[in-house]
Amino acid sequence: MKTNRWRGRAGQSLVEMAMVLPILAFLTFGLVDFGRGYYFQVSITNAAREGARVAILNIYTGPQNPSCSTSNAYATCPVQTDANIITAVYHELNYSAIAPQSITICPPHDSTISTASCPDSSNRVDKWVSGGAADQNYYVTVNVKYNFQLYTPLMQQLVGNPVHMNVSVQMRTNY
Repeated sequence: MKTNRWRGRAGQSLVEMAMVLPILAFLTFGLVDFGRGYYFQVSITNAAREGARVAILNIYTGPQNPSCSTSNAYATCPVQTDANIITAVYHELNYSAIAPQSITICPPHDSTISTASCPDSSNRVDKWVSGGAADQNYYVTVNVKYNFQLYTPLMQQLVGNPVHMNVSVQMRTNY
């Protein structure tokens, strides 16, 4: 009698396992993709933050070079260049093996500009180029974009592939 009772339950556990296994696999691989995505987002955010920090350490005037007429130009007109800011972003991403799709540096601007757009010639701050007020503080924005590739094919279909990551960091000078 006991053998008949247990024989029917062996098939039931096989069916239950067949029903639960795809859900467990989906959750496992989904969590792997989520963890990777979170790591990449944090890395890109830190890189953009480092680029903005480098931009405000010295006076950043945008892509053009100001004309400083002294022999020791850096002491009287310390300027940060786009190349230095981009290098700082790449150095921050050096050990994570992340190569950003693009790095955009918005020239100095006042607080009326949103982080989504860069200023143009009408609202940019030319503090050191055109003789603006020396005590004026301004904002510099660094945008870093990256296309994140998912591993799981089902997650690719649900979320879309690649996932576009776009980080904007805006910092204010304090000199």
